[in-house]
Amino acid sequence: MVRIKIVDLSMEIKTNTPVFQIYPIPIVHTWTNIREHGFYSNLLVLAEHTGTHVDAPAHVVEGGETIDSIPLERFAGEGVVVDASYLPPKASITKSLLEEALGKRGVGRGWVVLIMTGYDSKAGTPQWFEHPGLDETAADYLAGLEVSAVGIDAPSVDHPPYPAHERLLRRGIVIYENLTNLRPLIGKRFKFVGVPLKIARGSASPVRAMAVLEE
Repeated sequence: MVRIKIVDLSMEIKTNTPVFQIYPIPIVHTWTNIREHGFYSNLLVLAEHTGTHVDAPAHVVEGGETIDSIPLERFAGEGVVVDASYLPPKASITKSLLEEALGKRGVGRGWVVLIMTGYDSKAGTPQWFEHPGLDETAADYLAGLEVSAVGIDAPSVDHPPYPAHERLLRRGIVIYENLTNLRPLIGKRFKFVGVPLKIARGSASPVRAMAVLEE
């Protein structure tokens, strides 16, 4: 009998969850309570790019697909984790690094490639923004593989001038950021799922990202 194990890859969304510098600090505020109203609910105030989230092409491509218009199939697929945690701060994740890591894994159309930097453990500190990031050679390589999505356990998949955002999103490859808990997945095959909210004309959406393994 096949047993299913689910690994949660998502940050918790709460008041003061760390975000990219330009975005407002999220607020989770109690709006109603059981004692006074008979039911409990919260008010959420946050940017689309809060916590573990997925970027749509419209994030950087004028007239690009918005989060609500992307087929759901692109938010799931065969997953693989690339270990880049040994790289120094702000190092470039290159095509050669990815080729070495992925060359024998059969990665291709519809796959989801996740990059582990270890910087999810630095969230909320100044060092968080010194994570390694994809350079243009890596982005072009992944686009050439026709993967569905690329993700990273850091606040951005790249650094200014954001070559990976431009190259991947322009090709319709969605980008997951602020993933966490990737280490248990190294060397394993799994199904990745990270479905966004259906935000009208959204540039991104928070997701509950997960890896589904068969044991």
